[in-house]
Amino acid sequence: MFTIFIGFLYLIITGLGIYYFNYRVDILVNDVLIVFGSIILGLLLTVLIIWILLEMFYLLLPKDKIQKSMFTHKLLKQIVSVPIHLSLMRVKVIGIELLPKNTGFTLYSNHNSWFDPIIIAYGLYNYPVGALGKEGAFNLPVVGKYAPKFGSVMIHRKDLRQSAKAIKKVIKHVKDGLVMIIFPEGTRSPSTHTLLDFKAGSFKVALRTGKPLVPITLIKHKKKKFINKVIIQIHKPLSFDDFKHLKSNQIADTVRQIIDSAL
Repeated sequence: MFTIFIGFLYLIITGLGIYYFNYRVDILVNDVLIVFGSIILGLLLTVLIIWILLEMFYLLLPKDKIQKSMFTHKLLKQIVSVPIHLSLMRVKVIGIELLPKNTGFTLYSNHNSWFDPIIIAYGLYNYPVGALGKEGAFNLPVVGKYAPKFGSVMIHRKDLRQSAKAIKKVIKHVKDGLVMIIFPEGTRSPSTHTLLDFKAGSFKVALRTGKPLVPITLIKHKKKKFINKVIIQIHKPLSFDDFKHLKSNQIADTVRQIIDSAL
């Protein structure tokens, strides 16, 4: 919806520019340079208007308060869906009916692109989704600014004190009803078909939440070197009773096998 709005806005601004600067009764296009200039000006004005709208939306959000309502989460998902639509990427979700209802849970996924949290949040449209990510991910335009207000947590691996605080935030968010994405590989894998070793410590989050753990597999299909289709394969959730007596490395092995089974 937001992508369509941006498209219409761009066409209207560009059309008005061409009409105002170039229109003649006897001929529609009188000066190609003016038409080209109107197209560029339309693009710049559209970006400016969208930037103003995003800033207004950000300012309307309460300070120091994590957004949990689905209304605001869906608004954010409309915003982050724009690059997905513009890249003509198709996202298909399999097994959405398996997800726990009316409760927070941890979601563990394979990872090979900084775009993965956006794809997952977009696919789980009816769930409030946040992510645990490295500081680099929070430098992305728009996403980095909004992410913390919607439950995403930044972690600095070299700062043990900050890392501990970040983990506590993630646990609290899950207990408060958010879905928190965790990438147990710890970094992006260079391949879309193979997994790196899982960090056992990442599963201590699931153990301390008392909530279900949901493994998912991102299956990416490339066409001419560009990813044009992503399947989000949701596996059967593990209830807390299923893994509460296991060690974190045992959980890591189990979840890795589940995720790898769909690659």
